[in-house]
Amino acid sequence: MQESSAFRAERFLKSYPPKAAQLIVTIYGDIVEPRGGVLWMGDLISLCSGFGVNESLVRTAVSRLVSKGQLSGERDGRRSFYALTEEARNEYHLAADLFFGPSDKDCDWIISICSVPAEQEKLLRGGFVSLGGSVFIAADRRDRPLNDVSFRSSAVDPKSKSFRALLRSSFKLDELSVEYSEFAKRYQPMNTVLKKALSAQEALLCRLALVHDYRAIRFRDPRLPPEALPKDWPGNEAHKLFAILYAGLSQAADNFIGQHLMNQAGLLDAVPASIRSRLETISARI
Repeated sequence: MQESSAFRAERFLKSYPPKAAQLIVTIYGDIVEPRGGVLWMGDLISLCSGFGVNESLVRTAVSRLVSKGQLSGERDGRRSFYALTEEARNEYHLAADLFFGPSDKDCDWIISICSVPAEQEKLLRGGFVSLGGSVFIAADRRDRPLNDVSFRSSAVDPKSKSFRALLRSSFKLDELSVEYSEFAKRYQPMNTVLKKALSAQEALLCRLALVHDYRAIRFRDPRLPPEALPKDWPGNEAHKLFAILYAGLSQAADNFIGQHLMNQAGLLDAVPASIRSRLETISARI
């Protein structure tokens, strides 16, 4: 990787160098999953080197992802290829809907009554928060975990101060607000980068940096109904900025993918149907 490419990507990341396993997850989610889920190890090492992650760290992280059941290794002659497992591909597909799908719309709520610690942990991982004791609440979004005592409900007065205060405290919206504001401040200068003559390689690394940091925040977003969020919610600016930058970088970035990255059959498709659909959806958010 060119030094200039590494610098352009490095300047935006919240944490540099990123952790190897997390960076690999970003690479597979953005590049590999929509193109069949398989990548040559040499290309993975090369991409990670653009972020200051060396080969030894990449190989160690890949081994751990294999042991966790997210990747499986295959050999073709002297080359090693790593494929997403079926379970991991399903998870990556759901994540892609979260990052690249349409904007969140208003929705109702799910209330779950749960006293079993293991089930409570499952609810918390699935976007619920505790209202105290065995009562948990989440916005009614697709794929929320449900137990045997779950109810769909609507707020009597979703704009009341007390209800908004409850949401603000329970879902830690102040912390999330700061993260979205910092993300927008950090990546706003990338608009200037888009106006310069980026190489295809630089565009791909910048896009990976963008997805990597956005992913870390978006996974923690409880995706509350817009009507329940504070006025001037900074997440709105962050979501729109992500869409603008992703769309602006993608032509060059996808060209690099189609000309340089490989699976067992040869070069990856530059813009398969899944990527065209992704770009159409995300462009509608601009």
